Amino acid sequence: MFNANKCDFCGECLARCYYLPFDSVSGGIAIKELLKLREGAREEPPQWIYDCITCVACNEYCEQGAKPFDLILSWMEKDFTSWELREQMAARFLPEGPPKPIERRERMMSLCVMQGSMPWALQGQLFENIPLLKGKHYFCNVLFVHMGDESIMRERLQAMVDNLAASGAKEIVFVHDDCYAAVKGMAPEYGINIPFRPVHLFEYLHEYLIANSKKVKKLGILVAYQRPCASRYTTEKDYLVDEIFQLIGVERVKRKYDGLKALCCGVEIAGPGLKLFPRGKNYEPYRDLNIADAKASGAEAMVYLCPMCFNTLKEKSQLAGLKNYMISDICRLALGENPQA
Repeated sequence: MFNANKCDFCGECLARCYYLPFDSVSGGIAIKELLKLREGAREEPPQWIYDCITCVACNEYCEQGAKPFDLILSWMEKDFTSWELREQMAARFLPEGPPKPIERRERMMSLCVMQGSMPWALQGQLFENIPLLKGKHYFCNVLFVHMGDESIMRERLQAMVDNLAASGAKEIVFVHDDCYAAVKGMAPEYGINIPFRPVHLFEYLHEYLIANSKKVKKLGILVAYQRPCASRYTTEKDYLVDEIFQLIGVERVKRKYDGLKALCCGVEIAGPGLKLFPRGKNYEPYRDLNIADAKASGAEAMVYLCPMCFNTLKEKSQLAGLKNYMISDICRLALGENPQA
């Protein structure tokens, strides 16, 4: 939620954006635009909002913790994505009835709806000995934030938490970064109580690799990590990426567009048959820039946490001579398995 009391309206959040038509030279314009948004000085959203890629970076740029993206998002709901598409997608991801009963265990894993888009990334020993929660009942709906509509996610978040809690698990591992961001980063702001401990996939992989260190074969390759937008909601766990890479003998290359400066994948296809986010701006050059940066930095492969990032960038990555791995896949490779995309 945007906190006007913390915002000093310096304009830096907009000026630092890769995608909006502002820069450090035009900081004064950025300040005026932020003030207009806060004061509701327009009936219609300003045209520059349609250049927003919904990467949430401006929230992380803001050292005051004011969350300017949340202010922008409140204006997006006026007219960012067509209402017809919103209604269609809202209906598509609405679960029916209660979730199926599952054997109760202290720790379970939520796959969200990822199994439908990339089942090959959710196989092998990493997923064998833990009960799996999967399907629309456990879908976080952060997808709708990328469509410029926070309200659908907010309205459905309590039900998602209730469905997860009904499993009886004391800890739930989230494979999807969006789901972890919703439960750990957003739900508390909406006053939603979380009756279980959210565990990020990074923590789970880290624990598993340490416990099974005798099985690990160091890979000895250089990789570029594609940091997903949702990670900007829960930055406290990002250090585990490098620890995981160290455990499997992978070196993360130093490149320009990483960490705080990471580029959004610019997703347009959210899954099989899901063409979303009709935006007026062409984000193809940013995808090219992202892959070129990884290649120039010496990477042999791209490693992803987000399935949408994987599906959006994999072809360009392959054309550049880079291999593509979900982070679970590259861990499985180090554990002696041969994951196939």
